[in-house]
Amino acid sequence: MKKLVVVVLLVGAAACSSGGTSNTEPKGNTETTEQVLLTDQGATAQTAGCGIERWAVKTGTDPGVSKIDQTPAPATVAQLVAKAAPKNPVARVAPTEDTTYQVSATLTEFKTEADSDYHLVLSSGAKTMIAEIPSPACVTGGALQSGIANARAEFDARLMSSPGHFQKVNVPVAVTGVGFFDRIHGQTGVAPNGIELHPVLDIQFQ
Repeated sequence: MKKLVVVVLLVGAAACSSGGTSNTEPKGNTETTEQVLLTDQGATAQTAGCGIERWAVKTGTDPGVSKIDQTPAPATVAQLVAKAAPKNPVARVAPTEDTTYQVSATLTEFKTEADSDYHLVLSSGAKTMIAEIPSPACVTGGALQSGIANARAEFDARLMSSPGHFQKVNVPVAVTGVGFFDRIHGQTGVAPNGIELHPVLDIQFQ
């Protein structure tokens, strides 16, 4: 008989690994409380820290993933933040969420979110937007799984992820990822229309 385990992750102010002080990021800046259902099918404990809101779209495990053009289209931060945002999207939103973009920008800061994503802030001039790399442990199958694992490995090879607090950097990058409209809830670096590259499939440090 399959066991059903309910794991509740309460997200509070995370302690910084270096000094043990609490995270001073605004309260609305982190992912909300996550409640994840696990079956007794070999799922690891890491899965407990995965996301919920539009998670299938964020990780390319939704029915609409086959519509994504995985040939990267060059774009700038300014072009993406100028796009009109949909209201309360649920399913994948064409054409933006069916498009893979490649953006050259400056990575200014990053951290590991409560849902195990790497939250990257990309800057170009006065414009900023977010790019997110999910944990491969939170992605089960789908056409984007190998790209997500690739981006995560590329990031880990260059920068050590910061558990729960932002780490400031100033690194030119070329980021390839699928367009995604997130709900705006005070995220650091969020674009005015909520657009992100989510998931990131490739990141090149320049």
